[in-house]
Amino acid sequence: MLRPAQAQDKWAIQQMLWQFTWDEGIGLDVRLFSFAFFRLGLVGLALWLQIYWRQSTTMVDVQFILAIANVATAGLGLYLASLVMGQLIMRFFGVVFNWSRFQVIEQAGTLAGCALLNAYSSHSELAYVFVQSQFRHQGWGSQIVQTLIQESDKDVYLACKPQVVPFYERQGFTVQSWLDLPPGVKRCFRIFRPHPRLWGFKLNFMQCPIAPTAIAPESIAVETPHLSESTPHS
Repeated sequence: MLRPAQAQDKWAIQQMLWQFTWDEGIGLDVRLFSFAFFRLGLVGLALWLQIYWRQSTTMVDVQFILAIANVATAGLGLYLASLVMGQLIMRFFGVVFNWSRFQVIEQAGTLAGCALLNAYSSHSELAYVFVQSQFRHQGWGSQIVQTLIQESDKDVYLACKPQVVPFYERQGFTVQSWLDLPPGVKRCFRIFRPHPRLWGFKLNFMQCPIAPTAIAPESIAVETPHLSESTPHS
């Protein structure tokens, strides 16, 4: 049975997200941390080299540059940490706050899978699609994805590994290049962008367009003219 998540499902959903992270996301998380610290290290190194080259200047200048270096490095560090920690908080504790946005699969009293639809002003994001191994190949993945697509009134986007692209293509998604993504979608996926270039960790960005809701003809009120007493009759 496919249904919206309830408050008592929080712990079971959180366990599935932990399993999802271990099965699908651990390699990406390592790269996220590595790339964040790599960028932070490059900025820090560049600023400290600037200080080294200016050692011949007055002490006031060196102290001023040192202060700028510390502030810039700390600011970039906080920015990168916020991006990475946002992902980790959602993975490890996010269900506490967002459980009501999940759809779950229940089989004989056991939660067999889950998925999340994040709604933004310009698009929707499909995330954390997971079916436990003993319940796979029974059509549950397709059913939960289609249910969430139907709930969205905006185009649905996701980021996934190449191995699952054929599955999402069967659900109506198509692969999009980074350059073709709308600005709002790029902001949503900005943390994933650098890895195909730097680490060789390929992620595919996919879109499922949502057609505008058609208005059924019978729902359109047609005003029929009424004959008034002054209307001539033939």
